[in-house]
Amino acid sequence: MKKIMLLIAVVLFTGVQLLYAQTKSISGVVTSSEDGSTIPGASIMVKGTTLGTITNIDGNFTLQVPVDAKSLVFSFVGLKTVDLPIGNLTTFNVTLEPDVFGIDEVIVSGVSSETPRKKLAVSVGRVGEQELKEVPASSAATALQGKMAGVSVINSTGEPGSSATILVRGATQISGSQNPLIIVDGVQMQGTLADINVDDIESIEVVKGASASALYGSQAGNGVVVVTTKRGKALGLGETVVTFRNEYGLNRVATTYDLSDSHAFVLAEDWQNYKTFTKYANVTYPAGYDGGYDKNISGSPVLKADHYMDNPFGQNINQQEEMFTGNEFYTNYISVQNNTGNTNFLASFENYKNGGILFETDSYTRNSFRMNIDHHISDNVSVSASNLFVKAQQNYPGGDDKYNGGVFFNLLLTYPDVDLLAPNPDGQPYEYRPDPWQPTTTNPLYSLWKQEDNLERDRFMGSYALNWDVTSALKLSGEYSFENTTNVNTYFAPYDTYTLSSDEAIYSEGQYYKFSSKLFSERAQAYMFYSKNFGDINLRAKASYLYENEEYQSFSSTGNDFGVKGVPSFDAIKGNISSTSYQSQVVAKNIFGILYLDYKDKYIFDGMYRYDGSSLFGENERWQPYYRVSGAWRITEDFKINNIQEMKLRSAYGTAGQRPPFSAQYEVMSVSNGIASKSAKGNKDLKPSHTREFEVGLDVDFLNRFSFSAVYANGITTDQFLQAPQASFANGWNTQWVNAGTLESNTIEASLLTKIINRSDFRWSVNIVFDRNRNKITELNIPPYQTGPEGQEAYKAFYIREGETFGVMYGTHFLRSMDELAQQIGFMTGKKLEDYTVNSDGFVIPVGTEGTTSELPVKQLDENGKQAFVKIGDSNPDFKMGFASTMNYKAFTLYFLFDWKQGGDIYNKTAQWLTRDDRHGMMDQAGKPANEKKTIDYYKAFYDVNDFNDFWIEDGTFVKLRELSLSYTMPKGTLSKFASGFIKDARLSVIGRNLLTFTNYSGFDPEVGTTDGTQIYAYDFMGYPNFRAFSASLELKF
Repeated sequence: MKKIMLLIAVVLFTGVQLLYAQTKSISGVVTSSEDGSTIPGASIMVKGTTLGTITNIDGNFTLQVPVDAKSLVFSFVGLKTVDLPIGNLTTFNVTLEPDVFGIDEVIVSGVSSETPRKKLAVSVGRVGEQELKEVPASSAATALQGKMAGVSVINSTGEPGSSATILVRGATQISGSQNPLIIVDGVQMQGTLADINVDDIESIEVVKGASASALYGSQAGNGVVVVTTKRGKALGLGETVVTFRNEYGLNRVATTYDLSDSHAFVLAEDWQNYKTFTKYANVTYPAGYDGGYDKNISGSPVLKADHYMDNPFGQNINQQEEMFTGNEFYTNYISVQNNTGNTNFLASFENYKNGGILFETDSYTRNSFRMNIDHHISDNVSVSASNLFVKAQQNYPGGDDKYNGGVFFNLLLTYPDVDLLAPNPDGQPYEYRPDPWQPTTTNPLYSLWKQEDNLERDRFMGSYALNWDVTSALKLSGEYSFENTTNVNTYFAPYDTYTLSSDEAIYSEGQYYKFSSKLFSERAQAYMFYSKNFGDINLRAKASYLYENEEYQSFSSTGNDFGVKGVPSFDAIKGNISSTSYQSQVVAKNIFGILYLDYKDKYIFDGMYRYDGSSLFGENERWQPYYRVSGAWRITEDFKINNIQEMKLRSAYGTAGQRPPFSAQYEVMSVSNGIASKSAKGNKDLKPSHTREFEVGLDVDFLNRFSFSAVYANGITTDQFLQAPQASFANGWNTQWVNAGTLESNTIEASLLTKIINRSDFRWSVNIVFDRNRNKITELNIPPYQTGPEGQEAYKAFYIREGETFGVMYGTHFLRSMDELAQQIGFMTGKKLEDYTVNSDGFVIPVGTEGTTSELPVKQLDENGKQAFVKIGDSNPDFKMGFASTMNYKAFTLYFLFDWKQGGDIYNKTAQWLTRDDRHGMMDQAGKPANEKKTIDYYKAFYDVNDFNDFWIEDGTFVKLRELSLSYTMPKGTLSKFASGFIKDARLSVIGRNLLTFTNYSGFDPEVGTTDGTQIYAYDFMGYPNFRAFSASLELKF
């Protein structure tokens, strides 16, 4: 590391000293065409150089420029860039017009330096500050939902503090992580975006596909998300702004599960005399019994002869209503920005809490502190620093069973006559085992009240840069960044916590678990940047060397049975304590060079090469190359086309990669009780997966009202790193990581931005985005295999094989037509077609059995007469669309965002388990005509002992009203009279999130998934539901 820092110092402060040319002074003022007001913070740059300044609080500027400088470039966020020749002029009074479609919007990610969108040859999406402020998201990830073509944001859980999963142009990895590289102010984050405060964000840019992300090499095969936070330099010279924002709101569950209100057991003759429990025939209850578990109950309920679930319970309690109470959430945010010219800064603090929707749960709190500062040491030397400290706390709702459905499992499987609020025999609230007929189901409210399962996270991120403008064309920079994150997860069940033993609730004597981890990652980078105009040719070149170091360590301990009550400490444990530990270090180095050329602002070329070395690569494959070639033609700079203001054709080809897991290249031994045994065989030839992508795009602005963009991209990811099973004679090794697969994808993206009305008092803009992705596993050099989240057999509904779409589900198919039956009747010994018919639900059953206990659906068989293993679903959507509308009428703004996903199957494991325990609403036969009733035997045939089958495949189509806000911004004229102009800006908003969902999906929410930390699967199993939120927000600027 010392060598790297020394190298940066040498690059920056040694070499031949180059002198600046003679200069002259230029001054002026920049104003807005909309209202004639001056513009503080407008940028003025000498074209083709790094020389520039910004306007002060009054819109004025002064700049020393070389006498041979040709032109000045004036720009400001949201306004059109103006390029003016200097000639003999020394005074410039410039008026900037609104940039209706953002063609002069500056992109900084995936390119050599700041590049206007109109000159961009690759695909980079951007969400700016204005879009973010309409409905401030709880995290930077959810802020992208529905706003960008080619980007999917999946809220697989509604649990506060959890991070949404981001997919850029669909899946690229069969086994590895699908997560994009995340960079925040130059820091390559190893965690998620859940802790990043959206109020601090200036922009989020998404570098799409390998053709654009090649600049980031072996970490960018899944794309790149670049978050840039606000700084003081956005203000005018001498300006100070204090911003305060408070938002307060309430959460509410959007929908509840359809559960059965009836059962199929014989009732006692006097059952109607009992209202606190259901009295069944064949059961003897102890004297004075009024509900709940009692070991003195004898006998068991007996099924009715017809097996219909149409008998009522003694009482029907809405237990979901008791559980989903809904809690408050709030944000308190304050920031101070200042720009004195030589120095600018932003300091901010945020206090955020989201209580979620669960009873007795605090859920998630976050306190974040940010300090961004820039300072000019001299006219040509500057430094900058970005610092963030976050302290977050998250309360997990599942207790000791949170990975197996947890409280949601227990809630949904409990019969509706059970009173979850009844106390335990010892006076503790929420009787632990409240249901006498469900031996494995416990009270979810008890878990939430009694057990503590908390995560505390401290995250400190910093990035620092030293910049030296050697000449007007040459710039040298050195950067250092780091992330230091500590996680501590503590689970505590006190001494008198109940547990189940032989179906009876007893004291457990408690449990204590603690997991702690520390991640420290750092990067040091040296840049050389050259920018120069040579006549009509604008050249920009950049070269860089980067060093990365990442260190991770974790330690966990578990102890049972407290000897001392009420002390959450391992010192109080009298039983055995087991511990595990882990540590790793990853080192990487790379060099890259990138060249940008444009001729007369109309022919654009971009090329780059990067050479990556990483300790994660196999010993024989330590260095890997990546490259990109792209170009664009601004057609309207050559041909004037009526009613078309801008037309650009662009194309790019590039490569990027994804690094394998830490242990993949090494021999791995399993160690237990001091004994080591072989597990995974090492591989010195293991390479990162390699994505190569070709894309072509068209961008058109027309009729002064519309902006359209369309892209087609073909990506091929080879060298997929997968675990291959080893033959029994392979010296005892079970598996080996190998490069053994290829995944190909085709993506279509389109967006349309229109300014429907653009008057001074009324403006209406609409932004529509569309994307469609198709993929296929074109090569798999290992045997096909089943996979799923958590690595458990019970979750493995997904099938990986050559020639198949990635994301398909395999299992059993129930026949739905006589034609299907005809294809297999020959494999069914002694059966004929006339022995079967199709029932009212559309399934093939034996003739004459409908409505009886013999009504059993027929499964598809293979040619051997065995149950067939076939494709039953595909989780990939047909397409996705987003529709955002912003209406401004005088001081009011109405904004809404609809998010549409068409298709994409979901495996509803929740519904399958509910059927096992007679709890699914479809099993309720009360009120149905006799000829339409179905028995529990019929439904349990679909349960099929948890085997995967297509009965539980559901269409995941949805249309969501994702965001809605109505805001009032107090006119500046009114503000100037109020408090002597002390308040510069005031904005009051009412906000709704996830207000409406239109879907046929039967679960809590179609936006569902289960993850194993790398992949995201369309698999619904007792997850924390997404919820609605209503709030009011007040923002003041002083």
